[in-house]
Amino acid sequence: MRITPEMLARQARYAGRSARRIAGEPALARDLPRLLATRGRGTMALRLPWLPFRLIDELGTVVGPGTRVFEYGGGGSTLWFLDRGATVVTCEHHPGWADELARVVGGSWAADRWTLLRRSDADAYAAYVAAIDAYPDLHFDVVVVDGRERARCATAALPKVAPDGLLLVDDVDRERYRAALDATGWTRRDIVGFAPAKPTLAYTAVLTRPA
Repeated sequence: MRITPEMLARQARYAGRSARRIAGEPALARDLPRLLATRGRGTMALRLPWLPFRLIDELGTVVGPGTRVFEYGGGGSTLWFLDRGATVVTCEHHPGWADELARVVGGSWAADRWTLLRRSDADAYAAYVAAIDAYPDLHFDVVVVDGRERARCATAALPKVAPDGLLLVDDVDRERYRAALDATGWTRRDIVGFAPAKPTLAYTAVLTRPA
């Protein structure tokens, strides 16, 4: 991936925002040592989700054998869920990244618990967003929205989340996701903190389907 001046400027803004937030809430820096301990490795090498460490710890108490997971966008999260015995469906739009996931997971002991859905980015990601429609309502214990078209994917996922199940939407500091999340009416917690392979604060919404 080519680094552009716009990308550098955006990261500088995120870094400045994180510094200001931590100055007002020093407790948000508590997971900085965990970030530093990763030594710059990516989430695939770490076999960790690209989510706040606090949230990873919480998920570790509820995800295990038999947990059914759907994720829009795969990577370290795919490996982490599979390592814990979950059954995982991953939807990917990028052919190269889908190939890499297939290479890493395809020959592993967990391959029989993993389904890869390759969906085109054509038609404004219509097939990508609708990929979850192939599964029954109330089917998934956890749905992770961390790919493209997150507002639309979150809306599409709502009927598929089991009672007391979790819908996780990353980067909810972006204003364009607000309306879709507010419309759910579900209990929502926003978790802010450092995440693996991310030098600035991560913002993830945890929405729980009513029982």
